[in-house]
Amino acid sequence: MLSKPVVYNALREELDLRKSRIEESLSDSLKSMTRETKSSAGDKHETSRAMAQLEQEKLSSQLSNATQLKGIITGINPEEEHTEIQFGSLIQLDQNWYFLSVGMGSMMVGNTKVFCLSAATPLGRVLLKKKLGDEVSFNGKSMKISHLK
Repeated sequence: MLSKPVVYNALREELDLRKSRIEESLSDSLKSMTRETKSSAGDKHETSRAMAQLEQEKLSSQLSNATQLKGIITGINPEEEHTEIQFGSLIQLDQNWYFLSVGMGSMMVGNTKVFCLSAATPLGRVLLKKKLGDEVSFNGKSMKISHLK
């Protein structure tokens, strides 16, 4: 059985890893642009420089997003048990586990796939305020809330 602290820590680690990868890519991109500046001339140089700048802007945006997501999850108390679904709830619907936190898609926690979704997603909105044992309908499928933490 999954515990909310374990899922919460796995999400934090996943966000830290994502942030580190982006920072590394950004650093590599900056180094590449510096090398390009020293060794190129003319139109080819300008094109390479513009492409490197676009890549840096994209990576900076991704880094900002990862930092923002990390800030959002600090509002979750992993030790708190919920009686109704809200931000920070760990939910099992039929065979699938969901962590109502930030939209990160799925991640493996041990041998279990957990879907991290925000309350703003269609499924997140359906789940809000539901309780253990409630049935929810989503995309024409009825599912029962079998665990809520």
